Amino acid sequence: MRKKTSWLPFLKKAAHDNRIVVLRLDDDERRHLESSRRGVNEFTIARPRDSLKGVKGTPLCLISMGTGSGENLYLGLISSRNKNTTVNVRIKIKRAAEIQPRSTARLLRLVTEQPHAGNLKSRLPSSGSVEVLSPKLGAHLVERLASIDENRGAMRVVAEFLSAPKRFQGPAALQESAVRGALKAFGLYSGDQASSVQLVEGCETTLSGMGGVTEDFVIEHDARSVPGYDLFESDLTGRAVFQWKNEQLEIFTANRGPLERVFGVDLIYLNLTRRNVVMVQYKMLEPSRPGSAATDWIYRPDSGLDEQICRMRKFTTTHRPAGREYRLNPAVFYLKFVRRDSLINEGGFILPVEHFEKLRNDPICRGPNNGLRVSWESLDGRYLREAAFFDLIRSGYIGAYAETTTDMKVLIECVLKCGKSAVAAIQNPMEPL
Repeated sequence: MRKKTSWLPFLKKAAHDNRIVVLRLDDDERRHLESSRRGVNEFTIARPRDSLKGVKGTPLCLISMGTGSGENLYLGLISSRNKNTTVNVRIKIKRAAEIQPRSTARLLRLVTEQPHAGNLKSRLPSSGSVEVLSPKLGAHLVERLASIDENRGAMRVVAEFLSAPKRFQGPAALQESAVRGALKAFGLYSGDQASSVQLVEGCETTLSGMGGVTEDFVIEHDARSVPGYDLFESDLTGRAVFQWKNEQLEIFTANRGPLERVFGVDLIYLNLTRRNVVMVQYKMLEPSRPGSAATDWIYRPDSGLDEQICRMRKFTTTHRPAGREYRLNPAVFYLKFVRRDSLINEGGFILPVEHFEKLRNDPICRGPNNGLRVSWESLDGRYLREAAFFDLIRSGYIGAYAETTTDMKVLIECVLKCGKSAVAAIQNPMEPL
């Protein structure tokens, strides 16, 4: 019997509650998509406004392109619907990837149980049209598609993109932000397409919902073995590879162990091109009191903060710069402050640990209950915004010197093997062909 996974019940419920939209593209539309930058993975298209009646939320979308032996099926999401003209609606499709079977004729042979088989046959659209499946048929179709091994990686990406946290409310949101941060430091965004994504079956990771996917790029592995990654072995939850110009970015996510007993870091950025390394730890801000001003937030130090900073100090020794090396600041450790319940894409602000330690002893920054008051007034502009921070990482102007970076690889391995929630982003120059 096939092992059930946590994302499958969620995806079935999404198909039941929000429906599945079946969209057939004509030959002209297919030609235009094949020559576009994102292809079928992400595109917009216009359809009659009345064709999406009964659809709500972010529905799944089954896309058919071509006919006969040249037909292909894709599964994605309708991320938005906007009024385009008096009679049409502009539909945006995201996270679409090719699935099996490749044709509607074979899809009908996959769904054999009545009344679903008859209902599906009657609801498959003609060229250029749209149909909306019933809740029960949609849920059944998701289960049948998931019975095909080749579909599971792409379907998991769709499910976990739908369930990705939108606000800072727990560890999952911090990992989501950390992965987005790693992409931004490389000059990419969460919608950019990965050249490969490897997911560990039964393990949750933000990578499963990040980045565009295409036919064979998403692989779901058994949790016991991810070939070629002995360092991470039982702790690896996901790996994604992004390529841009002559650079390659690898992002690893890993989870293990209680925070009190390990050195917790949420984002490790190792730039092997510039030979610098930066580590970021997230801290949550709370309102200073109920009903307080929107700019009056405080950080209440947790019990493990002093221990964490103590461990950081053990790795703050820096070597001298070599040759033409230059850094504005060779510090490795930074704290990123985010507001609880704020949107993940709002960013937050970033301080070097050394600066944070000065602020926590400044009477101006003292808040209630031994909290650190974080406001525009108390900081007086002394912080880094996210965009500037990632620009400095990418250019190699901050982070450890090259020799220190080499030594810090040992620490990175330790965090990946023992950290409760870590994201490691390793940027490499691609080898010449």
